[in-house]
Amino acid sequence: MRTRATGTASSAVTFTQLKRRDQLVECAIDAIVDTGYSRTSVAEVARRAGVSKGVVTYHFPAKDDLIQAVIASVIAEMSVYLEPRFRAAEPTQYPERFVAAYLTAWTGYIQTHRRDVIALVRIYDTFRDEAGRPDPAFDVRAIDIDLVARILRLGQEAGRLGSFDSPIVATVMKAALDDLMRQYADNSELDVEAHGAQLIAIFEAATRPDHGPAAHPVAVSQQATARHPEDLTAPREEK
Repeated sequence: MRTRATGTASSAVTFTQLKRRDQLVECAIDAIVDTGYSRTSVAEVARRAGVSKGVVTYHFPAKDDLIQAVIASVIAEMSVYLEPRFRAAEPTQYPERFVAAYLTAWTGYIQTHRRDVIALVRIYDTFRDEAGRPDPAFDVRAIDIDLVARILRLGQEAGRLGSFDSPIVATVMKAALDDLMRQYADNSELDVEAHGAQLIAIFEAATRPDHGPAAHPVAVSQQATARHPEDLTAPREEK
């Protein structure tokens, strides 16, 4: 379960409510994976949780509220998996290594979280507002692209990476990962590890220095353009 209670000790009622919400979110994910988004109703979630529809609507007044909770839960767990791996790559020190680290982390997540991947793909493809836009929670995709573009640019400024348009390369990398998520959601037999290795080979070749790979990478912490790792790996809030 994804219990994420925060703050000081709370009452037993509040803890019970948090556990119930987590249970309903998990049941919603299971329903989306097993039956598809359109068949994931409040009644179906209630049946899986062994509670009445009234219990579900007490916590989530409408299906949209439940789906938004699913999105938030999956994205939060995704961040818990990815962010430590991004930081471990020391992107401000060795930006030339980040392409492999980034793609390895993402393919690892996809391979080990297929259930969440299926739910997220199906929600993204179907859950839209009246204007046809996906839920704002999916804006983390643009934040991820910006993160990669900034690190690639840092590598270029340090002479560690070649000449290319960093936002375009970051966008294409993300699109390739999106496609991998869709493929794996549809085909559990897909060799995600091999697919990821191929992506690493492609994007390392596309970003390597124009003069060839550096023989002895040196940390760029003294570069004027270097930033603290937290500035590059933590999502930025909109101003």
